[in-house]
Amino acid sequence: MEPLPSYSKVSVMRTLVARFVLAGTHGEVSPARHKVIDQVRAWGVPLDDETADGIRLVASELITNAVVHGEGPITVALFHRPGRLVIEVLDASPVTPQPNCAGADDESGRGLLLVDALAARTGWASSDRGKRVWADLALPKPAPAVRADVLRRLFAVQQETDVRAAPKAFVLAVA
Repeated sequence: MEPLPSYSKVSVMRTLVARFVLAGTHGEVSPARHKVIDQVRAWGVPLDDETADGIRLVASELITNAVVHGEGPITVALFHRPGRLVIEVLDASPVTPQPNCAGADDESGRGLLLVDALAARTGWASSDRGKRVWADLALPKPAPAVRADVLRRLFAVQQETDVRAAPKAFVLAVA
């Protein structure tokens, strides 16, 4: 895993963010991965089974690593932009994450390799309270029909609220 890059560009796209804190116990991993999927669906992201399974696996591996190898409370943060989901896990341990070379009979040691295989990018960074480990995943974008429905609703609301106003120029950028 590479250290988290720093970016100096400011983006005009809105990023949706959700965070939750875990005590750092093994029993919290399963509910946390379900909470991640529930949040992504609440944002309106259309998830097929394969994409949802990939998100569950990445979230589970990152959270499990923080529980097993980290310290203290764990913060899980989700950052969503159209077509992207970043899952970030913060724990209190400063120890650098290291992928293992698991043997054929080993029951653990493949988590970071799986995350690397499923994510577009992965990384980690030291923080003032430990470290952040993250994975950037590709997500499906809403279909054009959904965008058209949103535009119809927007124009309908605009016409209802602004009946007597003169026509105005309207610019819309759709990614």
